[in-house]
Amino acid sequence: MDAAPLTPAGDLRGRTVLVTGANAGIGYWCAEQLAARGARVLLGCRSSERAQTAASAIRSRVPDAELHVLALDLGSLDSITHAAAEVGERIEVVICNAGVKAADPAARTSDGFDLMVGTNFLGHFALVAQLEPLFTPDARVVAVGSIAHRFARLDPATLDAPWSGSSLRQYGRSKALLMAFAFELARRWSDSSRSAVVAHPGYAVDPLTPPRPGLAHVSGFLRALTAPTRVLVQGKDGGALPIVHAATSAEVVNGDYWGPGGLLEFRGAPRRVTASDEVRSPTTGAAVWAAAERLTGVRP
Repeated sequence: MDAAPLTPAGDLRGRTVLVTGANAGIGYWCAEQLAARGARVLLGCRSSERAQTAASAIRSRVPDAELHVLALDLGSLDSITHAAAEVGERIEVVICNAGVKAADPAARTSDGFDLMVGTNFLGHFALVAQLEPLFTPDARVVAVGSIAHRFARLDPATLDAPWSGSSLRQYGRSKALLMAFAFELARRWSDSSRSAVVAHPGYAVDPLTPPRPGLAHVSGFLRALTAPTRVLVQGKDGGALPIVHAATSAEVVNGDYWGPGGLLEFRGAPRRVTASDEVRSPTTGAAVWAAAERLTGVRP
């Protein structure tokens, strides 16, 4: 069953939202749910072909969806600069969702950064910094975090050092860095009407996700086999709900962290949840920010 909209259709009409990684997974479902509520959605995607497939899938459910494909590779600082220059309109919300999981710990971005840290964190840092002149006075930045951040050690001084641990730990670290950046941005915006918040999707899996044309195909057998796990986990559509809530709800305030409200935060209706002390630390946040400026050469 499709996830129900959080508020009536049309309540976001006239608002522009950029979703990175909008062609698949959680990003796709954020884009569809936002479009269903009337938002103009910019689909920030590395592959224009997959972005067009996602746009067609959204229009199959929301025929009047207002969509624009934005070519964006978060693993390339040049691509980020070009994308930011192409936007050319005011933005109310940026959802920093796109992320990669690299099996090879030696994988690098086009700029020579660790692939996961460079894409999931540094790319979003550079994007937000370069889009800031386009933000409306009440703009909101949403960083999509992960439960895995709780097991990460950030070590901001070593962001560009080779990684020798597991890819899962590096993924968690990349998400923790993104979260620390968002909480630091919230502190820096504390005297403004803008807000920076964090949200996570819980445990969301493809077999419990409603099918959409051109997106990840799951066999009927696997869907049936996985159905009993719905009491513990959820589909990607459900995983998008805390993120869309964080991006649009009037009850969300600067510095918030939202996730599913069920057992272990794996599934359930959105609620405020607790992030680790490390990602919320002002000392860590300042160090993460300084390291990102040094590495990317971008200063918000």
